[in-house]
Amino acid sequence: MCLQRHTDKSKGKKLAIPYASAVLGMLPQTPYRPLKPLQHEPINDLPVHPATRRQLFYPTSESRQFTRADAAKVFAPTLLPADDRIPHSELIQVERERNSGMSREERLEAAKAREDAKKATKEEQARKAAEWEAKNVKHVAGQRWDFKFQNISVQDAGKDGRGRRGVGWRYGVPHDDRKRGLIKIPTSVE
Repeated sequence: MCLQRHTDKSKGKKLAIPYASAVLGMLPQTPYRPLKPLQHEPINDLPVHPATRRQLFYPTSESRQFTRADAAKVFAPTLLPADDRIPHSELIQVERERNSGMSREERLEAAKAREDAKKATKEEQARKAAEWEAKNVKHVAGQRWDFKFQNISVQDAGKDGRGRRGVGWRYGVPHDDRKRGLIKIPTSVE
């Protein structure tokens, strides 16, 4: 490579050093340390969402930036982007801040601010849930158990009566194979 560089300069050709540095910057590099080798995170441990297993061709404009969030919406409208689905998505933000050139103190301050905001959001949600329960749930103390009563509506069960907010949704509906008198083997192949 060094010989090629020398011959290109001697011929008066311009070198593509910015292009080479940009391409090498996109590739992960691991420094060689024989005494203490650097271990990488195994990519096999990352969960693969079933909606992303099929191959899709989605036409989009070349001038528009297509992000991971856009890709998630293409696969399924309720699918979160890969950065949000991984177990520790905050590590991605830490790595982005490190790559952007922030100092260690600035990164620690930003992480503390994010943690405080997350804690405040959780406390607000817990407070709202406690307010809602105090307003809508009636507690009756018994000798051995406390009973909770809550007003329900028929519309909560949905049109077919099997909505998840309906009464008894946890117990579900028995499968047809447990019912007596039904044919349990397939009678036709389609």
